[in-house]
Amino acid sequence: MQLLNRREKVTSWLEKAKSEEVLIDTLDSKVLEKIEMLDIKEFDLQIMKVMRPFVEKDIERMANEFYNSFYKIEPLKKIIDKYSTIEKLSKTLAVHVLDLFSGVIDEAFIKRRFQVGIMHYRIALTPPYYMGTFQNLLSNLISIVLENVADKNEADRVIRSINKMISFEQQVVLEAYDEEYEKTLKREYEIGREDLRTAILHVSSQLTQLSEHSEEAVRSLLDQFKIVRENAQKRDTVSRNAKQHASEGQKQLEQLFVQVMAASQSVKEMGKMVGELETSSQQIGQVTLLVKEISEQTHILAINSAIEAARAGEYGKGFTVVAQEIQKLAEETNKAMVQISELIHKSTTVTGDVVTSLDKTTSIIQKSMQESKHTGEKFESIIESADQSSNLSSVTEHSINELAAITEQISTGVETLVVSADQLKSQL
Repeated sequence: MQLLNRREKVTSWLEKAKSEEVLIDTLDSKVLEKIEMLDIKEFDLQIMKVMRPFVEKDIERMANEFYNSFYKIEPLKKIIDKYSTIEKLSKTLAVHVLDLFSGVIDEAFIKRRFQVGIMHYRIALTPPYYMGTFQNLLSNLISIVLENVADKNEADRVIRSINKMISFEQQVVLEAYDEEYEKTLKREYEIGREDLRTAILHVSSQLTQLSEHSEEAVRSLLDQFKIVRENAQKRDTVSRNAKQHASEGQKQLEQLFVQVMAASQSVKEMGKMVGELETSSQQIGQVTLLVKEISEQTHILAINSAIEAARAGEYGKGFTVVAQEIQKLAEETNKAMVQISELIHKSTTVTGDVVTSLDKTTSIIQKSMQESKHTGEKFESIIESADQSSNLSSVTEHSINELAAITEQISTGVETLVVSADQLKSQL
């Protein structure tokens, strides 16, 4: 059969398109909306159907080119290697593309597109890759039109019909992809919601238990805080009393120290007086010795006078009486001097004992003064410790009050969490 020239082929082809039987049969409002939005008419389907023989002759090459370009992109290559092969996918694509030129849009046609969209989602072929690779397919289809339609206006009409169907194809597939994505999101949401509800129920149960234990623990803590606070207050009172007693003891010690100082001074003065007394006793002893010597000499003189008076006879009688009286006085004086010497000896012995006692007393007083000084230092330490203890008691009481407030806040916070968890649980 002789080939027609290009224009004759186009003229007979357009005339033939008008006589092709086509079908748009769907009640899906979304599909109808897309058909109306893209302005797809039965004549578009007739043109597509008349084009089918031309596409069918070149479909194998087109499918191979499509997946060869597809395979050059690393993410897409991984998808092909994981789920199929280029040969299998090329055959599937050929059938799918020729389906666009069947002249039929019905429920089965839409279903096949939906299956493609669902498969794209499952193998993670994202919309940008899907739409990008379709450009290669569209370029091949336009080349077929330009090879077989000579008239530019008519070629433009055919290309518009192909563009409409390619757009329709993409919209349906992407809608399926989106619906599957939304279903997955909804399933994940429901699973997450249920997991969250379960977790919240568990947390709510735990919070309820925690609230009960917390309430009991808070009561126990507050009781313990009360005891600690009371003990701190008692310790503060004891510290203050200790400080007061220590201060009083320090004052009494200071008074005693003054008295000891006075006693020490008195002892010194007594020692001085005893020294003077000892000196006087020694001087008296010397005078006594002198008087004793004079008395003994007087006694000797009296004896000599008596002897001379006896020799004088009657003339010496009067002098004899005087001599006897002098001798008697000398003896009495001598006796008195012996007694005075004994008294001075005793006085000297007593004075020595007094000096020894005063020395001991002075040593004791000095030791007492030293001990009083150390005791005063200890009193100062007691007062300082009492001040520190009182301050620590105040700090402890303040800290306990803060801890009690924080504990009550924690208890209130736990109760709030329980209420919030119950509210959230009722919302899920």
